[in-house]
Amino acid sequence: MLANGFGTLAFLITFFALVAALILVLFNLARRRPRTAWKIGRVMLAWTGVYAILLLGVSLSSRAPVLEQGQEHCFDEMCFSVQEIITAPALGTGEAQVNAQGIFYVITVELHSASRRTPQKPSNPHIWVIDAQGGSYTRMVSAGDPAGQPLDPARLWDRKVQPGEKVDRVVAFDLPMKAGLAPSLVITEGSGFPTDLIIGDENSFFHAKTTFRLALLERMRPQRSP
Repeated sequence: MLANGFGTLAFLITFFALVAALILVLFNLARRRPRTAWKIGRVMLAWTGVYAILLLGVSLSSRAPVLEQGQEHCFDEMCFSVQEIITAPALGTGEAQVNAQGIFYVITVELHSASRRTPQKPSNPHIWVIDAQGGSYTRMVSAGDPAGQPLDPARLWDRKVQPGEKVDRVVAFDLPMKAGLAPSLVITEGSGFPTDLIIGDENSFFHAKTTFRLALLERMRPQRSP
C-alpha cells in the first residue's frame, strides 16, 4: 500500500496539473491552435489514465487490518474503537420492548479525540456491520430509550469533542443468526471528495476497510421479562 502522504501529494499534483492543462487547452483553442491543444489534452488523458490505474490497483490489492476490543482506528485525529459488545434477543422493557428478528448486537463505540488543541467532531461518519458471507447491515438502532429507533451516524456525536476527550455511544444492529459466526464492525470517517480519489487512502474507491472483530467479544445478555 502506498503511504497516504505520497497518495495525497500525487493527487494534488494531478489535480493542479489537470487544471493548468485545461486552461492551456482553452487558451490554445481560443488562439486557433487545435494541434497544440490536442497534444496537451493527450498528455493529460494519459496522465489521468495512469493515475486511475494506480488508484484502482492499490485499492483492489489492499488488505485492511482487523482490530480487537479497545484498539483504535484513527482518521487524522478522530479515533474510534469498540469497547464492548453484548448480544440480546430484545431491547427495552415492558411495552417498549423491541424483539429482534435475529439477534441484537449491542455495541459500545468510543470516539477519542487525539487533537491537542482544537475541539472537533466527525465530519461524515458511517457505521455498519458485515458478515463472513459478505452480507452488509446498515440499519443501526438505539439500544437505549427509546429502544429500536433508527440512528443516524452523523448525529451520534452531535457536539465537538474536546482534545483528549473520550465519548461513548451505544448502538445496536439486528443481525440474522447466520451473521453470528464472524460479524465485524466497519467505521469510516471523512469519506467523499477528495479522499475517494487519493491513492492508498482507506476511503478511496474499492479500498479494503479496517474492521473491528465482534465475534470474540460477545457475551449474551439475558432476556428481560416484559
